Amino acid sequence: MAKIHITLVGGQAAPVYLGIVDANPDKVILVYSNQTEDEANRIYSVINVACELKKFEPVDLNKIEKNISELVKTLKADDFISINIGGGTKPWSILFYEHFKTFDNTTIFYIDQNNVVWDLKTYTHHAVDFDMDVQFRLYGNALTDYKKFTDYTDEDKKCCAEIRKLYGFNSYDFQYVTQKLLLFPRTETQTSEGGSTFNWIERDKKMHFALVNKHGRKMVKTLECPNLSALIYNSGWFEYEMAAILSQWKYAKEIRMNCVFPTSTGSPKNEIDIIINTGTKLLFVECKTKIFNETDIDKFASAVKVYGGLGSKALFVTDVPMSDKAMEKCKDHGVMTFSMETNVFNFPLDKMIFAMLESELFNINAK
Repeated sequence: MAKIHITLVGGQAAPVYLGIVDANPDKVILVYSNQTEDEANRIYSVINVACELKKFEPVDLNKIEKNISELVKTLKADDFISINIGGGTKPWSILFYEHFKTFDNTTIFYIDQNNVVWDLKTYTHHAVDFDMDVQFRLYGNALTDYKKFTDYTDEDKKCCAEIRKLYGFNSYDFQYVTQKLLLFPRTETQTSEGGSTFNWIERDKKMHFALVNKHGRKMVKTLECPNLSALIYNSGWFEYEMAAILSQWKYAKEIRMNCVFPTSTGSPKNEIDIIINTGTKLLFVECKTKIFNETDIDKFASAVKVYGGLGSKALFVTDVPMSDKAMEKCKDHGVMTFSMETNVFNFPLDKMIFAMLESELFNINAK
């Protein structure tokens, strides 16, 4: 008696893989079409079990019925069969269910966006383990270039608090000069038109700041920490602030920052500020002190679907309040929003963010 797992392959490879892991079969049969051949091959490449690929007609009912009948002939009477009908075309799901629903030693199930397995014969359900690295590979975007939140030190945390003070003192000069330093990495010093200066004392680890604001006041600080460059460039300090808050969330199993997905040629493809493994799905977080271009929202929403699949959640965080138009665009994309300056009632920021995330985390996204 062998355990045979039949799974229908659609555009989302992760639920197919999770069904295989949950079924723990002796052999897997991947049913795919011309349109889902790449997904079938990716699944085939990451499983360590005997596997057979079978190409089916996607929509012609008579041909699908014939394909299923031919498949049944390859099975033995004492085989235990499990079937994941959550993927593939709707005709596949319907005809596989109708064909196998009365078979003995057969389970039929699907997996929802919360990685819950639903048995369609017994109406019982259970959760299945989730592996974020496998999911990235299944979607064709292995993630190897990132920084763990735990890589940051107490010294980095103290520097981040001081950077927040500098930014609050003169945000324009701070952004202008640090951007210049980023664009010209060999430069040791930059000066703004207003007279603010930034000097690297020890490249990437120690910097002297002398900010002058519009009232002529000066703020002078010398900061030193292991990840200073990551904090001062591209609002990295703001990303760290958000990651530090989210690190206290009970659903944050792992936090990765500065996540760069490469192209097949090796050049950078896209960067996600923060990705959180909640144990059942991924939360993607984009952090910007202010939205200057609303197309950033479109790019972020697209990246979430490409790298995280349809079940992932998305949060766009800003330091200053978003415009109504930006908030509406986020809503259209199914992206949650939060501004650090919207706390008019002085509630703890962490509790406000956690309550918002938890109200949305287990909701099923519209496809």
